[in-house]
Amino acid sequence: MQRNLRVLAPYLSTLVAVAITTAVTLVLLLSPLPRGIYVFLYLVVILGSAWWGGYGPGIFATVISVTLAPFAVVPGFTASRINFTQLVLLLLISILVSRVASGRNDREAVLRESNELLDLRVRHRTEELERANAALQERESLLLKQADELARSNADLQQFAYIASHDLQEPLRLIAIYAELLKRRYQGHLDAESDRFITVIIDGVRRMETLVRDLLSYSRVIHAGTPVREQVDIAEALKVAIANLEVVIRESGATIHWETLPTIACERLELTQVFQNLLSNALKYRGQAPPRIDVTAELDRGEWVFSVRDNGIGIHPDYHESIFSPFKRLHGREYPGTGIGLALCRRIVERQRGRIWVESEPGQGAAFRFSIPQESPRASQRAAELSSSR
Repeated sequence: MQRNLRVLAPYLSTLVAVAITTAVTLVLLLSPLPRGIYVFLYLVVILGSAWWGGYGPGIFATVISVTLAPFAVVPGFTASRINFTQLVLLLLISILVSRVASGRNDREAVLRESNELLDLRVRHRTEELERANAALQERESLLLKQADELARSNADLQQFAYIASHDLQEPLRLIAIYAELLKRRYQGHLDAESDRFITVIIDGVRRMETLVRDLLSYSRVIHAGTPVREQVDIAEALKVAIANLEVVIRESGATIHWETLPTIACERLELTQVFQNLLSNALKYRGQAPPRIDVTAELDRGEWVFSVRDNGIGIHPDYHESIFSPFKRLHGREYPGTGIGLALCRRIVERQRGRIWVESEPGQGAAFRFSIPQESPRASQRAAELSSSR
C-alpha cells in the first residue's frame, strides 16, 4: 500500500498543480492580462512535474494541460481545436527535462555514494593511522628504554674495564712476583714435579696478564668515541709497528718489504695497531722458511685497500670469517696469544668506515686486506680544523 502511494504521489501532485493553475487562470481571465501568461503558468507546471516527478508525471502534466485544461479555460473549446503539434513539442521538452533531471539525480547519487565511500575510507585510514601511531609510540618508548639499558650496560662495561685494569692486574702481578721468587729460591732444591708446578703457575699468570691487556685494548676500542682523523703517512705508521716488533723480527729472520704507501685520513695510533697485529700474526704463524711479508696499497673505487701478505702456514677457507671473532683461536696453545688481535683489527677498521678480510689457503700463506675510505682534500682539511679546534 505504501509503495503504491509512493508511486501515485507524483501524479496526484501533478494533477493538483494543474487544477490549481486552471483555477488561477480562470480568475486571471477576468483581468486584462496577456494570454501568454496563462501559457507560461501551464509550462511551469509541465516543466516542474518533469523535473521533480520524472518521465511519467511530466508526460501526464503535458497531456492534461494541452487536452483537458483548455476545456475549462477556453469558452467553446472542442477536441478538434487541440494543437497536437504543440502537444508533441511539449512532450519532447518534458522528456528532455526529465532526462536532464534524471542524469543530475544519478550524478548526485553517485557523488553522494562516492562521498560516503570516501568518508568510510577516511575513517578506516584514520583508525589505522591511530593504531600505527600508538604502535610507533610504544616502539619509541621501548627503544628509549633499550637505549637507557644499553647506556647502563656500557657504563657497567666501562666499570668492568676499570676494575680489570686496576683490581685484577694487581693480584696477578703479586702472584707473578712470588712465583718468580719461588722459582729463583727453590728451583733445584725441590723435586722435578714441584719445579714443573711453579713453571705452570708462572706461565698461567703471564697468559692471564696478556689476556687482561688484550681485553682492555678491545674494550677501549669498543667504547671509544668518533675517531680523530688526521693525515697519516702509512709508511711512517708501518715503521713504528715494525720497531715495536724488532726483537721478534730479528729472532725469526723475517724480511718486510713495502713500496710507496699513501698518506690518508685516519687515526694514527689505531692504524699502527692494525699493522702491528697483522705483522705479529705473520711472524707467529710462519712456516719452515724465514718469514717474508709484503705490504702494499692500491686505490680501488674510492677506497685505499691495504694488503699484508706472508708466506706462513695459511688458513683454511672455513675459518676465514670466524678468525675475526674475539677469543677465536685455531691452534690452541700450540701458538701463543689470546685470540683478540684480529677482532681488534676488525673493530678498528670498521670504526674507520672500512672492512677487513683474508685470502688464504693452507700451506700457501695468507693475505690480510683492509680498506679505508679515501677522503677528499676539503673533507680532510675540515676534519683537521675540527680536530685542532678541540
